[in-house]
Amino acid sequence: MNTQNMVFQADDAAVPGEALAWRLLNIVNLFRMVVGGLVVALFFSDSNPRLLGDVYPGLFLWTGIMYFSFGGLATFTVRSRRPGLELQTYAQLAADITAVTLLMHSSGGGAASGLGSLMFITVSINSVLLSRRMSIAFAALATIAILGEQGLAILYGTGDAGGYTQAGIIGIIMFAASWGGQFVGHRLRESEALAERRGLDLADLSEINEYVLQHMRTGVLVVDEQDRIRMLNSAAAESLRTPPDSRDALQDAAPRLQGELQAWRRGDLTRPATVVSPQGRPLIPHFASIGRNRAGGVLIFLEDASAVAEQVRQMKLATLGRLTASIAHEIRNPLAAVSHANQLLAESPQIKGKDQRLIEIIEEHSERMERIVENILQLSRRENTRAEELDVTAWLKDFITEFRERHGLPPEAVPLDAEYRQLPRMRVDPTHLHQIVLNLSENALHHGRRGHDGGTRIEFRIGPLPAPASGFLEVLDRGPGVPADIAEHIFEPFYTSDPRGTGLGLFIARELCECNRARLSYAPRPQGGSCFRIEFGASEGWLT
Repeated sequence: MNTQNMVFQADDAAVPGEALAWRLLNIVNLFRMVVGGLVVALFFSDSNPRLLGDVYPGLFLWTGIMYFSFGGLATFTVRSRRPGLELQTYAQLAADITAVTLLMHSSGGGAASGLGSLMFITVSINSVLLSRRMSIAFAALATIAILGEQGLAILYGTGDAGGYTQAGIIGIIMFAASWGGQFVGHRLRESEALAERRGLDLADLSEINEYVLQHMRTGVLVVDEQDRIRMLNSAAAESLRTPPDSRDALQDAAPRLQGELQAWRRGDLTRPATVVSPQGRPLIPHFASIGRNRAGGVLIFLEDASAVAEQVRQMKLATLGRLTASIAHEIRNPLAAVSHANQLLAESPQIKGKDQRLIEIIEEHSERMERIVENILQLSRRENTRAEELDVTAWLKDFITEFRERHGLPPEAVPLDAEYRQLPRMRVDPTHLHQIVLNLSENALHHGRRGHDGGTRIEFRIGPLPAPASGFLEVLDRGPGVPADIAEHIFEPFYTSDPRGTGLGLFIARELCECNRARLSYAPRPQGGSCFRIEFGASEGWLT
C-alpha cells in the first residue's frame, strides 16, 4: 500500500488516512512551539534560582530556541506534505526525545525534574500513526533516553539514585501511552474505513438515483415554498420546454401547472386536473409534500396522460383479442358447415334466377367471415415471434419483385427510392414483416388505382434513423389519402370505410410491428396520397 495515501502499515492493517495523519502532526507541532516558547520565557524570567534550566542555563535556552524553531519549520513541511509522512513522523519523534532529554539534563535532577513527562504527549499521539512495532520501539527509545540521562545526572552529581524509580515509572507510562495510542489508532482505522465504505455506498446510490431520475419517462420536478423550480429531470424539462438547469418561477415556466399546485396547497380534492404541455401532450400532475405540510417544498410528478391512455387501450385490446379468439374458434366450424351447405345448394338444378343471386351473397359473406376469423386467429398467435438478423434492404428488393409478378405490374409502377441508403441489419421476424408490408402494399394498390394521374403507383422508401441500429421503411401511394377526421381511427380493430373490408388489416399490422419492436404510423403526403411508415428499433421502455 502506498504510504503517501495511507500513513504506514500496521501489522497488515492500514492506519488512519492521510488527511487525519497530517492534522495530528500539525497539532503536535503546535505543542512543540508552545513548549519551546515557554522554555525561552522561563529562561528570561527574574526568578533566581530558576525553576528549570538552572544547572546548564545556556543549554536550556538554546534547546528551547531550537525546539521552537524546529516546530515552526515542521509546520511548513507538514503543510507542504514534503518530505513524506513516514520520514517526518520519525524525524519529529527523534527531535522530541532529543529535546526533552537535553531539557532534563540542563535542569538537573534527572527524572525528578518532571520534564520527562513531556514525551508522553508526543509518543501517545504519534503512536496513533505508527505501526505497533515502531510505536513500541520509540517508547523504548524514550525510556532508554530518560534512564540514560538519569545515570548522567547521578554521575555529575545533579541527581540521586532515587530518580531511577521515577524514570522507570515514566518508562512504564510511555509504554502504556504507546499501547493506548495503538488502540485509538485501531478504532480510528475502523471508523474511517466504515465512513469510507458508507461514503462510497452513498455516492453510488446518489449516482444511481440521479441516473434513474434523469432517465425516467415520467417528468419530475421540485419546487420550494416560493414555487421556484429547484430541480427537474430531462422528461420534465422536455415537457415544459424549460432548460434542465432552470431555476425560474413555476409561474413563468408553466402557469397552468402553477394553478394546479396552488389548488393542491389549498386542499382542493377535485385535483389533479389534466394540463397540456407546450407540445400539446396531456399531462396529469401529482403532488407530494417534501416537508411536514403543503406550504413547504413540493415534489411534482408529470405523468403523460396519452401514455396512460395507450396502456389502457392495450389492456382492452388484449382482453378483446382473447375474447374474439375464443369466439372465432367457436364460429369456424359452423361457418364451414354453412359454406359447405351453400356449395351443395349451388349445385342443385332447382336453383335458378334470383335464387342463384342469394347463393352468391351467402358465399360472398361466408368468405368475408372466414377472413375475419383467420385474421383474429392470426392476431391471437402474434406472440410467437421468431426474430432474426435481417438485411431489410435486400429483403425489400425481393418483395417488390414478388409483388410485381403477383399483380402483373411493370417495374415503373412499383419503384424503390433510388436515393435510399443501406440499412443496418434489423432484428425482425421475416414472416411478420412480409405480412405487414404485404398488407400495406395491397391497401396502397387498392387505393392507388384512384390516383390523380389515373395510374397504379406504389412507392417504397427506406433509410436510416438517427438512433443507432434503427431505420425506416415507407409504403406510399398517390390515392386520395385518408380523411383527417378518420385518420386517427384507422388502426382501431374492425374500423373500415370499405363495406367489403374486415377492419383488421391495419390493426394486425400495427400489432405485429409492436411485437417486433417497431412502430407503424400514418401521415398524409403533401402532394396527395398516403404514407405508412415502419420505424425499426423505435420502441422504448420506461427508461430512454
